[in-house]
This record gives sequence, structure tokens and C-alpha cells, in this order.
Amino acid sequence: MNHLKSKIQNLKFLSTIDVINSSYDFMSQLLISVIHSILDSEALIDTVLRHYPISDIRNCKLYKRGLNDTYLVETDQQRYILRVYRRGWRNKQEIDFELELLAFLHEQKQSVAYPIVRKDGVLTTEIAAPEGTRYVAVFSYAAGHAVNEKLDGIQSYRLGEALAKIHQTLDKFKSSFTRPALKSEYLLDWSLEAIAPLYQHRKRDMNYLQKQVDKIKKQLEEFKLPLLAPAYGICVGDVHSGNAHFTEHNEPTLFDFDQCGYGWRAFDIAKFLHVAIRMKIDVSVRNSFLEGYQSIRKLSENELSSIPVFIKAAHIWVMGINTNAVGDVLPYGWFTEEWIDERLAMLKSL
Repeated sequence: MNHLKSKIQNLKFLSTIDVINSSYDFMSQLLISVIHSILDSEALIDTVLRHYPISDIRNCKLYKRGLNDTYLVETDQQRYILRVYRRGWRNKQEIDFELELLAFLHEQKQSVAYPIVRKDGVLTTEIAAPEGTRYVAVFSYAAGHAVNEKLDGIQSYRLGEALAKIHQTLDKFKSSFTRPALKSEYLLDWSLEAIAPLYQHRKRDMNYLQKQVDKIKKQLEEFKLPLLAPAYGICVGDVHSGNAHFTEHNEPTLFDFDQCGYGWRAFDIAKFLHVAIRMKIDVSVRNSFLEGYQSIRKLSENELSSIPVFIKAAHIWVMGINTNAVGDVLPYGWFTEEWIDERLAMLKSL
């Protein structure tokens, strides 16, 4: 019996030594920095969602990776969207601007996915991710479903109406937070700075892109669009048939205002048309969007004339947003020679 007891004590001692050695081995390994972590869904339920008035959570699942990480939260009765903002993409001021804007639109009875307020009255939750501080917001789930390239004329018209109503409503919105303006410096210069390092070996193409940027800037100046409402004001920045859900009665609810900011409203229309062209949506359906918008707010001749130019600006901006995410959301291998060839070909066709 004493012999067995001695063996057990030795095993316990060895087990302790193994733990110490394992800890030492781990600590002696090189620590490496993290660029973009994927947060555990269950951990989000325990550490973040408990601060919100949401009960009986069945699951939280990573739904989509993009400029930010999107999770689908499901309860016994409802669904929600949880967004984890990517570090380095949006600062706290910019996030607060977006959330405050959406809360205002919801109060004004506009059809948008709105932020859910925490139990303590705050709209964001700060978390310590491996790469540094990140922010989380929870949104209502937009009723219906996305139609993407299957957008029809009625849905397009309704989406145009909805955007015009949002523009009108946002003319009354005031915020103490800041947001990048959707003007030439951001849409074009910033984008070119992001694209050029990846394709500096394509000097002829980069020169062409620079000339296009200069030409677009000059054309926009010649339109002399006013810096006053209703032509100028807060834009959604990314309205399209993938960022809205439609009910069975074709009523849209808009979501994803991550690219919102002050700018010319003609750009918002151009951004929709740019995505619609990329989706190969029929021109008659695209025209329905413009008709729906103008049924609420008539555009001036200069605004209408500026839309084709803003479509080119939108195209370059999307290129810039993509290349800005290199090494983070998108790998360097994404940006092949074919990638730049296809996008320059589309720019020339616009």
C-alpha cells in the first residue's frame, strides 16, 4: 500500500513538472502580432450580447467577412445582426456618426436596420481583440431578403423612392461626430494612393488612372454643384440591391451605412448605378431607380449630367477600398494582373 501511495505522489509531482515545463515552452516561443482576428461566436454571446436587451439567444454565427465582420444572432423570436468593426478601418467618431444617424432615421420612421441600444443606453461595446481595440454594434434584422442581380423594376423604383426620402430626412440631422466627406480627395486621391503601390510596375496604367482622376475632378468642378441641401448632404454611400431586403410586397429596408458621409446626392445615385452595372442589371431596371428617386425629389440638370461622372468616381473608389484592405481582409494574391485589367476595362467602358 505504501509503495502504491509513493507511485501516486511521484505521478502528481511529474504532472506538476510537465505543466511548468509546458508553460515555460509556451512563454519561450516568439509572440507574433495579429492583424485581423475572428472572434469566437460563443464568446460574443457571453461577453457582448449580455449587455443588450436580447434574451433566449439560440446561436450567434459568423455570417459574412468583409470590411467588417458580420454575425447573425438568432433568438426564439427574432434575429439580429452583430457587427465587429475592423480595427483601422473606422475610428470611434466615425462609428458613432453612423449609429447616431441610423437611430435618427429609425425615429423618423424610415425603413432602415437600426442599432440596438445596450441596457446602459450606449450603442457600442468596446472589446480588447488580439490586434487591439475593436468596436461592436448590434442591429435589427431587416425584414425580407436580398435580391441582388434579380432586382426588378418595381423593387428598383421603390429603392429609389426610399433613398430620396432618406436624403430628405437627413437634411434635418445634426451630429457632433465626424465622418470623411465623399468628395474628390477621398473618392479619388485616397483611392489612387491605395491602388498605386500594388501596381507600380504598370506605369502606363497608373498614368492612365491618374489622368482619369484629374479629368473627373475637372468635370465635377465644371458642374458647380452647390454645397447646400438638397443637392449636398449626408449620403448613404453604398445603396444597392444587395444592401437592402425586400418584403413580399416589395417594401425595402436598407442596411449597411458603413460608407456614409457628407457628399453630393448625385453620387449616391451613381453608386447604385455602378453596382447595378457590375451586376449586369438591365438598363430599364436601373432607370426605374432614378424614376423612383425623382418621384420624391427632382434632380437639377447639372445633377443629372454629373451622374455618369460620379459613376466613374464610384468605380475608382471601390478599387481604392479593395486595395486599402490588402494584407488584412484581402490577401496580396487577390490583386493579380487580371484584377487590374478587368477594372481598367470597366472604367474605360463607363
